[in-house]
Amino acid sequence: MRVFTIIWSGQALSLLGSTMTTFGVGIYVYLQTGSAASFTTLVLAGTLPGIVLLPVAGALVDRWDRRWAMMVSDAGSALAPLIAVLLLATGHLRLWHLYALAVLLSVFKAVQWPAFSALVPQIVTREQLSVANGRIGVAEAVGAVGGALLGGALYPVLGLVGLLTVDVVTFTVAVLTVLVTTRMVPPAPARAGTSVSAGLTEGWRFIRARPGLFGLLLFFAANNFGMQTVIVLVPPLVLTLASPAVYGVVEAVGWAGMAIGSVVVSAAREPRRKVATIMVVGLVHAVLVLAMGLTHSVWVVMTGMFGILGGYSVINAVTATLWQLKTPTQVQGRVFAVRRMISWSSQPFAYACAGLLAQYVAAPLVTGDGPLTGTVGRVTGAGQVGGIALVFLVSAALLLGTQLLLWLRPAVRNVETDLPDLVVTAPEPAADRDPALQAG
Repeated sequence: MRVFTIIWSGQALSLLGSTMTTFGVGIYVYLQTGSAASFTTLVLAGTLPGIVLLPVAGALVDRWDRRWAMMVSDAGSALAPLIAVLLLATGHLRLWHLYALAVLLSVFKAVQWPAFSALVPQIVTREQLSVANGRIGVAEAVGAVGGALLGGALYPVLGLVGLLTVDVVTFTVAVLTVLVTTRMVPPAPARAGTSVSAGLTEGWRFIRARPGLFGLLLFFAANNFGMQTVIVLVPPLVLTLASPAVYGVVEAVGWAGMAIGSVVVSAAREPRRKVATIMVVGLVHAVLVLAMGLTHSVWVVMTGMFGILGGYSVINAVTATLWQLKTPTQVQGRVFAVRRMISWSSQPFAYACAGLLAQYVAAPLVTGDGPLTGTVGRVTGAGQVGGIALVFLVSAALLLGTQLLLWLRPAVRNVETDLPDLVVTAPEPAADRDPALQAG
């Protein structure tokens, strides 16, 4: 795993720097405008373009060397904070500049994910896939926790310019870690003669021709809508019940759950029944959401977030391994890009709908003379807390429904046995191989 560890360490450091910058830019925008709408617009600018462009990025990744695709992504991503530093230093930074730079960063990040996901099977063995995907989850969780903590601690000291500079440095390190391993990584199978326009549809055709994988993808799209609706409403719920300091503890505990779960996944044996593992975790998620909706306890919310994000670490690692094994190496970039675009497409809709549903639909139903005040309202309570609790209960029902539909579809339930493993992973290291050139 030496080559993977070198590349992974650079990407983990880059993720930490990016999270710090995202935290700092969010604080800067809110302090400058005092507008929640301006803040959410920044979030959408940093997510939507990348999701929309994922199929194009996947097609390009399969035509390029994945190592160079990652270097281009990291180098391009460094442009955004570097431009922001120059604009700040010269006194020309405006709010629209940050929106534009968030779009630029999102575009380059769209290349990085499918490139790294497709590169992993090239540099680790079949038995190491689960461990590698677990370590990726560790990097994401630690980056989220550490980035938020360091961003909050360093912003008053370094300011936005300092955080942006740190981000540029971390991206540079990420580029160097990939560069030093170029001779150790075997090239992916060539896709000569495949145009980018043809590649845009090939990922979709591959998934659509396999009902098991397509059904699993639809499950995650629906499941992500329910889960993201809950997660985005946790901050207003906790801030209504307690102080910002308590909300910070809730966030830290949640991300700690993901970090611990990722460590466990990377150290444990790969689950034999991956779809069953996904269903068990999904059922636990539904129960936790139901408990969060039935109570008004910060402790229950904290426990729920710990379990939800910890469960995500398991699902992400298991799902990544499943798709890597069932997808030929030469088309993984475009297939993984389409997979992520569809499964993540529900996230912006959840963000857009959750607050409106809680405030303008659910809260009136359980408040005052609302039709549910005497029934469901006795459990959820009234006002904003009651509206959020009602949305949680509906989301729990949605999550349970998706679990039932997944179980009722044999093609999805049996996808591991019905579809053969198609990926060619890195070979086992030979005893007489030059250690400097070992792929694993």
